[in-house]
Amino acid sequence: MLSDETNHPSAKGLTDNPWTLRPIAIDDVDGLHTLASKPEVHRYLFDGSAPERPFVEHMVEKSLTDMNTNGVGMWVLQNQLVRYAGAVWVKPDRVTRSAELGYLLDPENWGQGLAVRMAWTAIKHAFSTANIDYVFAGADRPNTRSFALMTRLGMRFRKDVTYPLGPGVEYVLHRDDSGPSPSPELLRICA
Repeated sequence: MLSDETNHPSAKGLTDNPWTLRPIAIDDVDGLHTLASKPEVHRYLFDGSAPERPFVEHMVEKSLTDMNTNGVGMWVLQNQLVRYAGAVWVKPDRVTRSAELGYLLDPENWGQGLAVRMAWTAIKHAFSTANIDYVFAGADRPNTRSFALMTRLGMRFRKDVTYPLGPGVEYVLHRDDSGPSPSPELLRICA
């Protein structure tokens, strides 16, 4: 998931067909549900099984509310050829002034550095708001790709946790932390 984009076969023409993030909309439920239902995608998400459509609909509705009240929520990764390549979300908690980061990416787009670019773009956007002081993310212990992504983002160990699939770990990045080095290229967020 974090390999050199320039050596990836689908990297040809990236400048001609750039990836962007756009805010989720209610009519994205079916596309997001289809993406989340791919076994490689939900292996470590949604308790290891494909989510039911009503669950995805609730996620989208909650994200729309968060976007309206907090300025952060869920964005869809797309380009001119692919409408649902992935998604990234920041779920805010106003009480703790924190936000939880999550993402999913179509396996057809693994190995291009897109997950780290989506995540970094979402984190930078979250820190541009006045009400989020830190962002955290978690992963099941066997999910080595997510640990690599969190490390690449400059996140540090926060705590051990237990998820429905077993033991996991949370990582954190505070607003005043240095972040990734080098910094990943940000994706453009469309209106």
